[in-house]
Amino acid sequence: MNYEKPDYSNWISRRIPQTAGAAGGVFILLSVLSLFIKNNFVSNILRIVFAFLAAFFAFFALYMGKARRMPSYEGKKIQDKVLDNVFSYLNWNGNGKLLDIGCGSGAMTIKAAKKFPGAKIVGTDYWGIGWDYSKDQCENNARIEGVEQQVTFLKGDAANLEFPDGSFDAAVSNFVFHEVRSQPDKLALINEALRVIKPGGIFVFEDIFYAKKHYGDIEEFVRKLSENVTEIHFIDTRQCEFVPGFLRTPMVLGNMALIYGIK
Repeated sequence: MNYEKPDYSNWISRRIPQTAGAAGGVFILLSVLSLFIKNNFVSNILRIVFAFLAAFFAFFALYMGKARRMPSYEGKKIQDKVLDNVFSYLNWNGNGKLLDIGCGSGAMTIKAAKKFPGAKIVGTDYWGIGWDYSKDQCENNARIEGVEQQVTFLKGDAANLEFPDGSFDAAVSNFVFHEVRSQPDKLALINEALRVIKPGGIFVFEDIFYAKKHYGDIEEFVRKLSENVTEIHFIDTRQCEFVPGFLRTPMVLGNMALIYGIK
C-alpha cells in the first residue's frame, strides 16, 4: 500500500501573507522609530501614515494567512470542492482527450483522470516564478494517485497553446486566465482555449469573471464569446454553499463565476 500523500500545495502562494507580514513589520518598526523624531507637523503625519500602513499590512497578512489555510487540502478543502463543482458542469462521456489549462499542481488533471478512467488527460502550465507548483510535482502527484499512465503534463503558455486546432474533446480551466500576463485580451485568450477543442466538444472554465479589470462587462464578454460556440452558459458561483463568507471577498473567491458550453 502506498502511504505517500500527494502535494497539491495551495492556490494562495505562501509569499502573499509572508510579504504582507514583512511589510507590516517594517512599518511597525518605522512607527516606533518615528516616536524619537521631534514633534512637528511632518513627523506627526509620518506617525499616522506608518501606523495606518502597519495596521493594514498586519491585518492583510493575518487575513491571507487564514484564507490560505481554508482552501488547502490540509484545511477545509475548499479547493477540492471548487474543482468538484467545475466537474459537475462537465457533461462529457469521457471518451477521448481532455485538456486542463493551467494545471498548477495537477489537482484537476488528476481528478479528471479518476473521473474519466478511459480518457487521456493533458495538463499544461507555465509554472512560473511566484507559484508553489512544478511539473515534477504534478508527475509525482499523478504517480502517487495511480494515474501516471493516463496523464501527461506539458509546459506551455495558455495564450499560445502548442496544439493543433480541434485536438481535444473537452477542456477545463480553473482560476487561470486572469493570471496569464502574456495575453491581456481575455476574450482572445479564451478563444485560444476554444481553438484546440473539437467542434461539438465540451468546455468548462472558471475564473474571477466578475473582476471588471480583466473582463469588463461580463454580459457583453459572454455575448462576444457566444459568437464562436454552439452553446454557452454563465453561472455565478460566488454564493456556493461550500464557500464560507470569510472567503467571499475580491481577494479570494468573491469574483468567481463559471462559463461552460459546447463548441
